[in-house]
Amino acid sequence: MGRPDPGARTRRGRGRARERGPHARGRSASGRGVTRTLDLPRVQLDFARAIAASGAGSARDVVAGLRSDLGIPAAQRLHVYANAYFARIHEVLREDYAALHAAIGADAFHDLAKLYLIAHPSRSFTLRFAGARLPDFLRGPVAEPFSRRWPFSADLAALEWALVDVFDAPDAPPLERSALACVSPDDWSELRFALVPAHRLLALDWPVQGVGDAASAGEPIPSLEPCASKLLIHRRDELVWKRALSDTEFCALERIEAGREFGSVCAAVAERIGEDAAAGFTLACLEVWLAEGLIAGLQSAG
Repeated sequence: MGRPDPGARTRRGRGRARERGPHARGRSASGRGVTRTLDLPRVQLDFARAIAASGAGSARDVVAGLRSDLGIPAAQRLHVYANAYFARIHEVLREDYAALHAAIGADAFHDLAKLYLIAHPSRSFTLRFAGARLPDFLRGPVAEPFSRRWPFSADLAALEWALVDVFDAPDAPPLERSALACVSPDDWSELRFALVPAHRLLALDWPVQGVGDAASAGEPIPSLEPCASKLLIHRRDELVWKRALSDTEFCALERIEAGREFGSVCAAVAERIGEDAAAGFTLACLEVWLAEGLIAGLQSAG
């Protein structure tokens, strides 16, 4: 049946409320700090680019439009905003990727965050999606120094982002077992089951779930050896759960996720474990999925 993720269960109440941009505490430029008449939209755009370190030209333009005040040079005043911008997003990344932070250390994570934000600056009004591309970034060439030293890092990031994503996914009432009572035996093969939105299926090359558990418990990070694993992450009753899957159950859930008919799901299972065992295995899995609240609905051919 799986178990609740200790790092995710406390996230309800902060993830969905984090709907403000990285500049929420800053003040827009006013006439008091500007030495000449400027095009405000242009100033705002240049200012955003400058503090996000996406253009030296933007920084020069902004500094030229600001005055030194109270003995603080204009360039230094801009630098304060730039530091605050990175510090806030770094804080969010460290929260969403707490296990990765623990596994590679604070200094390496700081460097990774800077490199990531240069490649993928935040383009949303909300910090909720600031770290969305970090798992893919860790699989790319720019992050190769990190993935070479910590080859499990991309899988660990993928697991942590799945926990964040599932935590914030829309609610959906689970399907009641009684809804299946009226299904004719002849219609079962054409049934299509829908999974709840708050779920993710992960195929990983490293057993990183133990890293997250250790980080949440404040225990030493275990050493890892490559070992393929399949995981189900889902939310129910305000808790995020995770469970290891067999290759066969993962295959079945993938097909349900893709909208395949139940007969097709059973056929895929039969290819793996044989026709004699396929029906019993799939129905047993269905019982577990219903008990977990993983199934949200069904659609028959009629």
